[in-house]
Amino acid sequence: MQKSDIAIGKEYALRESRKPDSPLQHVRILQFIRGKKWKAEWIEPNPGLVDYVESNNILVRWKDHKALLRDEEHERQLQKHNQRSGYQASSPMDNVLGQICESIGEPGVSGYGGVLTGPPDAIERLKVRARVDQHKTYLYAYVDRHGMAHIPFDGALEIAKAFCTAEPSTVLVPIEATEREWTQKASQPGGEYIVGLLNEYRASWAIIRQWTGLDAAIAQREARIQQLERLVWDAIYALQKAKLDDEAHRLRRAIERVR
Repeated sequence: MQKSDIAIGKEYALRESRKPDSPLQHVRILQFIRGKKWKAEWIEPNPGLVDYVESNNILVRWKDHKALLRDEEHERQLQKHNQRSGYQASSPMDNVLGQICESIGEPGVSGYGGVLTGPPDAIERLKVRARVDQHKTYLYAYVDRHGMAHIPFDGALEIAKAFCTAEPSTVLVPIEATEREWTQKASQPGGEYIVGLLNEYRASWAIIRQWTGLDAAIAQREARIQQLERLVWDAIYALQKAKLDDEAHRLRRAIERVR
């Protein structure tokens, strides 16, 4: 806890080890010493023991310790589910989730660590924009004691993918701008430092473009261009057959300039 949140005479949950599964200890704060150090009296275990503790080891008021334990258990279950779902930190799919969450413009919404988190009302607005069923629930999703919603990786990706389909430009504009900026920096003297980052994120950008339908749109456009080119060449051959060589030559030069 922050030093400013700790009050003398109040009871707190203490964890001496940084491991989340280590047991909580029940203490009462007796005195502020200096810096982050406090004098505390143990209530359980070792009742009556007096020793020094640090702010970092004081987690919550004792009355809130059950809520803390519930959150920790929910988080453990969620993380195990993410592992079973194939989540890998810093993978292209992990980066995809983070970038989409950054682009949506909802305050407090994050895709960090393979978990979609945010205020429940913001998550609901995101689902509305993504045209996801508002009543759909996700296994191991939960709302913590601070009122923040947590949705596991598979559910988060489902929402993110739907959002890309519903609002492609919202997602594409920032990644296109970022790619242009990084590409420009990489081409300048001293810009080698960003090449690795650029290559790393291009994989996630490719996935996002697929989800927005951009790749399909490009393929459709290319097919249409090829179709139009064939029509122009047919027209050129028809003009040549009609002995209109000047017109045929003009069309040929025009199409070759475009290509």
